[in-house]
Amino acid sequence: MKKILIGILASGLCTAALAQDWPTRPLRVLVGFAPGGTTDVSARLTADVLSRELGQTVLVENRPGGSGSIAIEALMRSAADGYTLVVGSDSSFYQPVVNPRLPYRADRDLTPITILVNQPIIIAVHPAPGWRSIADMLKAARARPGEVAYAISSPTGTQALAGLLFFQMAKVKLTAVPYKGGGQAVVDLMSGQVPIAVLGAGPLVPLARAGRIKLLAVTSKNRSQALPDVPSLAELGYPQMDIVQWFGAMAPAGTPAPIVNRLSAAYNKALADPKLAQRLFNAAVEVAGGSAEDMAKRMKIEIAIWAKAAKEAGLGRR
Repeated sequence: MKKILIGILASGLCTAALAQDWPTRPLRVLVGFAPGGTTDVSARLTADVLSRELGQTVLVENRPGGSGSIAIEALMRSAADGYTLVVGSDSSFYQPVVNPRLPYRADRDLTPITILVNQPIIIAVHPAPGWRSIADMLKAARARPGEVAYAISSPTGTQALAGLLFFQMAKVKLTAVPYKGGGQAVVDLMSGQVPIAVLGAGPLVPLARAGRIKLLAVTSKNRSQALPDVPSLAELGYPQMDIVQWFGAMAPAGTPAPIVNRLSAAYNKALADPKLAQRLFNAAVEVAGGSAEDMAKRMKIEIAIWAKAAKEAGLGRR
């Protein structure tokens, strides 16, 4: 028994020493979507500050596809040593709900670090059709069932879910056009290739302020503090609509707790930077933060809610 206790104590001291010396080389952050969307922007903005906190370069690598699942699968093939992380949207971690064939399960294969940011999902339109309100847009779509397209950042993400649920509630048929990230989707919205988009705030807000697109509504229950002039769908007659999106950092399962805690603390310090918070707020993206335990608790509650909503909307069956 004495030898066992000594072994346990020695193991704990080694782990603590490892975390104290860590990191000794650059870190890699995988992003499951193309450049330009909120996942990519939040990963890159926090990486700059994270690098200063940890004293090592933090490299951001885009691995788009599979609604974020390709990056997560790449993470699973990495060592659980804290040198490879993933920043993903809430729905990328919940993808096995709509595609059980995926090889990962968030609660089994991933270790939460922290939730970085929250953002409203916005229904935006190109100015050319002249739609000034949700009512205008729906009227036009009802006149041409199935002919009007809308862009989404992935086929089975939170934005896809928000679009499906809303258009079902409105009893109107539109055609979803999925992309490999909001950055790609917003390019086609801006050019008029697609007249409508259901996307996160990050890539939309700068274009709206430049007059290139128009924001019609947010899918959260209340208006965004950063977008006080944009109504919520709830106040427009759809009280059941209350969908927001978050983005968080994860490590592979088995990453030592002292390293996870150090990463979480570094990310939270980065999120507390006033300049970073203002840059995010300017894009209607709000700083979240919190402990790894907070993130794990939120995911446990949300995955059941997300699974129910996805099933009711028929997400993944289209």
